[in-house]
Amino acid sequence: QCIEIAATNHRPLWVAFLDIKGAYDNVSQEKLWELLRRYELDTHLIRFLQEVYTNNEVVIKWEAETTRPAAIKRGLRQGCPLSPLLFMVYLSELENRLEQSNLGFDLTYMEGGSKVNQVIPGLMYADDIVLIADSREILDKLIGICGGEGDKLGLNFSREKSGVMVFNDEKGEPLRIQNFEIDYVDKYKYLGVWMKQGKKYLEEHEENIIKKGKRNSAIMKHRALWNYNRYEVVRGIWKGVMVPGLSFGNAVLCMRSEVQTGLEVRQRSVGRLALGAHGNTPNEGVQGDMGWSSFESREAISKLKFDQRLTKMEDVRWARKVYKYLYMKSLNTKWTNRTRKLKFKYLSSGEETERYTTIKKGVKEAERKMWSGRMQGKSALTIYRSHKQEIRKEQVFDNSRGSSLLFEARTGVLRTKTYRAKFEKMDTLCAICQNENETMEHLVLECTRLRPALPEGSADLTGALGFADEDGRMEKKRVTITKRRLENWWIQSRENETRTNN
Repeated sequence: QCIEIAATNHRPLWVAFLDIKGAYDNVSQEKLWELLRRYELDTHLIRFLQEVYTNNEVVIKWEAETTRPAAIKRGLRQGCPLSPLLFMVYLSELENRLEQSNLGFDLTYMEGGSKVNQVIPGLMYADDIVLIADSREILDKLIGICGGEGDKLGLNFSREKSGVMVFNDEKGEPLRIQNFEIDYVDKYKYLGVWMKQGKKYLEEHEENIIKKGKRNSAIMKHRALWNYNRYEVVRGIWKGVMVPGLSFGNAVLCMRSEVQTGLEVRQRSVGRLALGAHGNTPNEGVQGDMGWSSFESREAISKLKFDQRLTKMEDVRWARKVYKYLYMKSLNTKWTNRTRKLKFKYLSSGEETERYTTIKKGVKEAERKMWSGRMQGKSALTIYRSHKQEIRKEQVFDNSRGSSLLFEARTGVLRTKTYRAKFEKMDTLCAICQNENETMEHLVLECTRLRPALPEGSADLTGALGFADEDGRMEKKRVTITKRRLENWWIQSRENETRTNN
């Protein structure tokens, strides 16, 4: 946001990315206990923490050799859930010094006829610090504060992982911290996001997301993943492993629309892979039976929840200061425009918003309605839209050919002769019995030459296709028969075509 504020107002912006070398390993435990006492933490809790860090030892194993135990008297435990909190306490004095300096990037605005003076010194997340300022001189002072506090705490900054980036200004002499010069950089990776100098500051990150989307969807094609159940494994890995990486930073990042469109295409191709479906299956059927959200709705949930958090934050919080400045100055950034658009699209009605206890529920309901609306104009989905009311994972799919054909039948694109006759000239008699037109209904409910034979009184097409009844129940045995009949039809019809061609 500060990059865009500077660009909109034609102001300089100086940014210093600072990384603390071996941050957790160099925490002085004695200084940490002193800080906790200064903050008047309960003495019993302090003693408990001291006990946790008493008599800690480490050994090094290399092949068959093991060193003698060595006592550890510095640092925090890696992987311990308490460590990030303790490190934040350890750096709290540094944060206070930056805040009290009244130096940084000026975000002053008028409210109620009075001037509200505020500056933002930067961002702090664990051992990654970003300083922002209006000029080189101010940034130099902020860097000096960090260097001085680092010396007091026994923390050293990394020359290799630190850098200075300049927007809308000329670079001057290199800045220094702890007796080394900080290099000027054109791009920098901060918290997993590549930022680039200039107006297209997310261009590098966008290219990486595009490449990652292609790579992740290609990984899903590895058959070694399908040994259990292709539908379950592909769906689980994509949703649980791939999507979080592709949607990282959704709450604050605004990428080009083409990037998100590309991710939607990749997700649909992965869905078709999991279902074993051909390329002409409707997108709504893929989403409905995979039971996952679009990337846009995921973005909407993240941004709207963050927007809600910002409205409730105390004014002293750095993020709140930026947020309030944007709205008091009526500045339109990519984030404010995008958040406003998503809010209008997914939570446009005040009454609608009040109906749902959370933003997530409201967005999901809006997505369901849009998904349902898109199906109305597609004749192939006549049966599907009448009986599939929710975007929900189904329990009827597996690795079999019959499973793939079941999905095609559910979505009205099973490649029967009557379906293919829409695109090429051919007879439409059933290839198996030669008595009736080869329709999906005929194959599922009528053809007497297909195996297994149908149970008596089997006239319920929706149940045979795996759609739940009014009570939400589904007959899995009946669906299994449908899958086996469709697979039997597929094999016989292909054999008949081969004999005819020969």
